[in-house]
Amino acid sequence: MKFYEFDTDHHDYYALVVAGSPEEAKRIYQNEIDDALDELNPREVSLDRAAEILLEADDLADFRDELVEKEKRVLQGEDDARTIVIDSNLL
Repeated sequence: MKFYEFDTDHHDYYALVVAGSPEEAKRIYQNEIDDALDELNPREVSLDRAAEILLEADDLADFRDELVEKEKRVLQGEDDARTIVIDSNLL
């Protein structure tokens, strides 16, 4: 399996996808993240870079607290809803 990144410079939503090929990564992005009609161009990243991306996202304990606060703001109508998807196999 390889890691493929869909960055926000070229796609509507950022995604780090684990797949066997770029074609499979595109299918996953379209089916799970955004059924984009434009051309999808995943960029392969190394295992080390994939780990860095996840670590840069935030410390997981802090990440949980941020999500709870975000959910509260959404429920109070103070912020827009947002979905964050992280493949559990990467954690």
